[in-house]
Amino acid sequence: MFDQFFGKPFWITLGVLAGVFAVSIAVFPFPIASAVALAVSMVAIFAITWKRLDLGLLVAFAELFANSHGHLIAYDIHGFSFSSRMAVFVAVMAAWVLAIVTRRVRLSLRDSRLTPFVPLFVAVAIGFVIGFLLHDPTTAFKDGNAYLYLGYLFPVLCVDWDVTKKRLLLQVLAASAAWVTILSLGLLYVFTHFPEWMLGAVYLFIRDTRTGELTKMAGNIFRVFLQAQFSVIAFAFFLMPFLFLRDVPKRAYRTVTLLLVGIGSVVIISLSRSFWLGIIVGAFAFVVLKFADGWPGTKVAGKAFGSVAVATIGAGILLVGIVLFPLPYRVGRVSDLTGLVSSRTTDISDVAISSRWNLLPPLMAQIKEHVALGSGFGQEITFKTDDPRARAIHPDGTWTTYSLEWGWLELWLKMGLLGPLAFAFLFVGLVRGLWPTLRTSQSWVAVALISCLAMLYATHVTSPYLNHPLGLGLLLFVVPFLNQKPPATTQKVPVSDSVVVASGALQPSMAPFTSE
Repeated sequence: MFDQFFGKPFWITLGVLAGVFAVSIAVFPFPIASAVALAVSMVAIFAITWKRLDLGLLVAFAELFANSHGHLIAYDIHGFSFSSRMAVFVAVMAAWVLAIVTRRVRLSLRDSRLTPFVPLFVAVAIGFVIGFLLHDPTTAFKDGNAYLYLGYLFPVLCVDWDVTKKRLLLQVLAASAAWVTILSLGLLYVFTHFPEWMLGAVYLFIRDTRTGELTKMAGNIFRVFLQAQFSVIAFAFFLMPFLFLRDVPKRAYRTVTLLLVGIGSVVIISLSRSFWLGIIVGAFAFVVLKFADGWPGTKVAGKAFGSVAVATIGAGILLVGIVLFPLPYRVGRVSDLTGLVSSRTTDISDVAISSRWNLLPPLMAQIKEHVALGSGFGQEITFKTDDPRARAIHPDGTWTTYSLEWGWLELWLKMGLLGPLAFAFLFVGLVRGLWPTLRTSQSWVAVALISCLAMLYATHVTSPYLNHPLGLGLLLFVVPFLNQKPPATTQKVPVSDSVVVASGALQPSMAPFTSE
């Protein structure tokens, strides 16, 4: 297992992510330095992509999964913020277009993996056309530009994703999840061990780079929410199948449990009920698929569920340990942390929930005006919010925005009925493409990916991710693992039947990608 996720590419990716973060801190106060950093990165990424298209896409996935909004480095051009995510996109797509023109790579429009995306492309086109006709074009573009990220699908389809390249994808996801975990817990430590007057610069950097949200909650405890924590949860579903192996060495089993402790701590400190909802649905899908794949035995299943329970408790202990750590000195209290988690779990009347319910009536009213084709990107909704940040601007709580919390209803509002139906069709298409893998020795990969998709679609109910590069990127991440044609008839070797121990590492009885 460790060779699948934590090889040399993992450490290189993790080091690069840390290096980019350090560079972003250095250039943050200096716009010219930011512009130079963006220009240099674009040239470098273009060269990497030109040499090997798959490496350019790996860079794109690493940037996506490790950064919430992709604004670690940004430069303002006449009011338009050109960000590091845009720089990566332009560099990769430019190199791909040039490779297509020079016939270094080929794209087949008959690729069966393209079909599930076609209705979504049509829905997005409708959203843009109606948005440009009915609303301010600039607003419509800002609202819908995240869907341009789907353009990565075409270079993805041009790569022959063999065994080695698929393993690189997994290692990039693992490194990104590790970085987000380190950053999340690091921010918790900083904001519970230094007085507020010393934290202004840190808060400003995290806020202005749109890395995350740091919200002071109970006492001196801050909520540390990064949208990129989504990738940490996704990676958890790739670790979970290894708890259901038979005859797992104790050292390897403990290591997996410890990794889940770190992941669990991030989930808790995010205080995201949308994440919690997604995890519940994803976990349900995982359990159904895993046991349909083959009952591992009551003892193995009990041990696996027990490990998850231990990891959850360990995650709480880890957070308490971070808060109580005495150096340099602490300002947070455990009672604040426990009270915060408890209130977040039981309080159904806080401003986030009340604002969502206040949004629902005017949102439904607007949907009814254009039920079939939608109102287009840029459609705004005016409603009453209890958010103190909004009331600081408008004391009566009146708020107008095109960024809406009800994800599936937003798709209907802006792309008409085709919007949610297209995403449903895409879900079915991706699951169908993964389904043949469930009957092979690589079934754990399909189980993990389908569980991730279920988690994504559930999370989107209350926190839009299907209209965000993070969610769209996960959909694209699935594509290399899809079956284009029925696999050759082979005898299945259940991943739960045996393991091989090499250099103290746990590995499945067959490499995850031993047959194509």
